[in-house]
Amino acid sequence: MGRDILFVAAVLPVVALCYFIYKKDANHEPVGLLAKLFSFGMLSVLPILFVELLLDNFFPTDGVNNFILLYINVFISVALVEEGFKWIITKLGGYNNKEFDEVYDIIVYSVFASLGFACIENILYVFQYGFGNAILRAILSIPGHTCFAVIMGYYFARAKLASINNNQSLYKKNLLLSIIMPCILHTTYDALLMSGSGIMFILFLAFDVFMVVYCFETVNRMSKIQRNLTMNVNKGYITTNSNGYVQYNNPTMGSTPVVASVGSQSVPTNTQVLNFCPICGSPNRGDNFCGSCGYKLK
Repeated sequence: MGRDILFVAAVLPVVALCYFIYKKDANHEPVGLLAKLFSFGMLSVLPILFVELLLDNFFPTDGVNNFILLYINVFISVALVEEGFKWIITKLGGYNNKEFDEVYDIIVYSVFASLGFACIENILYVFQYGFGNAILRAILSIPGHTCFAVIMGYYFARAKLASINNNQSLYKKNLLLSIIMPCILHTTYDALLMSGSGIMFILFLAFDVFMVVYCFETVNRMSKIQRNLTMNVNKGYITTNSNGYVQYNNPTMGSTPVVASVGSQSVPTNTQVLNFCPICGSPNRGDNFCGSCGYKLK
């Protein structure tokens, strides 16, 4: 089969998933920033291969019959290396970027960095093993890398919210989870697939389906929340009152405000103090920030 066809087969699923994640964003991120993250992901292939080859001498993944030992070796010599480089790229290039101003943004950044790496990896595998491998990797590996990145971005988002609210313990916890959780998913994915056992392969398929469904549901939920929040803010339905609390302005109550008492505050009757978090929907119990996701409510 021609190399052009193989190249397209290797790159097409990467482009498709990048486009899907990009289009889910209510306010699209700058193309230049996404191209930079994707490019650094591609360039990370070289140092990742070098480190993996080095660690494989001490933590081999081939010919290991003990599943627990295989799991440990995969975690150290594969998952931690690959997700670690993706984490560094996302943290330096995305998390600290001024464009990161919405909770869904960091998921976009982490996916583009991850799929940059996956793109080069996919080309190398497809050119070596052929078109059949391209089909398998389009179904399994590329969505897998996307899922690892979604989970990374999700915890990066929670860390950002915690830092905004000066909750250092929650910030550190979620920052740690932003690398640990993708590594656990990646390790479980690879170890089940590498074990060579029929039962483990069945478990792998079940795990893969669950992971993909969960991660893409997370994408839909996070992007929908952001779209709804953006729409409500743009239309003036969600604002802050004079005391700094997030409030919801009811568009069905007319435009003439009638002053009423809400607790110790006086607010128009066509305005109600927001009693839920606009990010995750958890009840607002009067705290300065959401106890579930850390979103700043005051």
